[in-house]
Formats: sequence, structure tokens, C-alpha cells
Amino acid sequence: MNVSVITKSNVKSEALDIMAKELPAIISGLLEVPGGYMALLKPEQVSLEFSQASTRDVGSDIRIKILSSSNEPRLSSKHTLAREILEKIVSLFSAFAEKYSVDIRLYLLEIGVAEYSVE
Repeated sequence: MNVSVITKSNVKSEALDIMAKELPAIISGLLEVPGGYMALLKPEQVSLEFSQASTRDVGSDIRIKILSSSNEPRLSSKHTLAREILEKIVSLFSAFAEKYSVDIRLYLLEIGVAEYSVE
């Protein structure tokens, strides 16, 4: 699972530290689905990538893009999951909540299998 965090220059390093510490646990807790061993998602499996937005970028101060594999129980609640992740992240920044705007993008990807046959 890959998570890309893009921030503007006005976002303080304290906010970035909080995200680096808490974001993997939040995402793994919400995106884990009921099922066998393959459905378990540990915080260590969440890959975070931080980058700073260009000065010409417009939009939210913090943009978080989450790329996860699609799973049937997740499909029906894609928007609900994105909202829950946003609420948990905003609650982390109680001191910063009035300062920063946050945008969450949750992409549930179909992982396909390539097939080749020799004729």
C-alpha cells in the first residue's frame, strides 16, 4: 500500500512528524478487511512518501493520496473510508485544524494478472 503526502511550504514540521507517526496505523486500521491472513494490514506495510508542492500549486495545504488494492468489502464503502481517514487525520491536528486544509484521495486499484499463451 502506497501513501503519497504532498504538502505546501506553510505546513510545519510538527504536523509532518505527527503524520509520519500516526498515518500508517490509521490507514492500516481502516483498510484492513475481514478475512484470512491476506486481509491483515499492518502499519509496517504502509509505505509513506512525503514531498513538497510547487509554489505554483493551488488547492489544499495537505494532499494525501492512498493507493490500495481493491477488495470486494472495500468497494461499497470507498467514500465512507476516505471520509473516516480524513476525520481521523483532522482530529490529530486539533491545534492545526484551523490552519491547514486537507484533501484525501483514496484509489482502490484492480490488480490484474497478465496471461500469455504459447501457440
